[in-house]
Amino acid sequence: MSEKINDCDYINFRVTPKELRYFVSCGLALIQNVPESSLTTYCGLNKNEIIDISIRLRALADEIGVQM
Repeated sequence: MSEKINDCDYINFRVTPKELRYFVSCGLALIQNVPESSLTTYCGLNKNEIIDISIRLRALADEIGVQM
């Protein structure tokens, strides 16, 4: 299922707490271990986009009580 919010397409999907921790930690690990100039080639996102996504996922984890 997808929906449009603020002119963006969103896809709703379910993950386990372990998978959510993985997404948060991998996003942050990318910016620590991959040169910033290579990030967009590596994953299609720049450093600020990775940080923004990681912050949103971390906030979700905090909201639902997933321990990081």
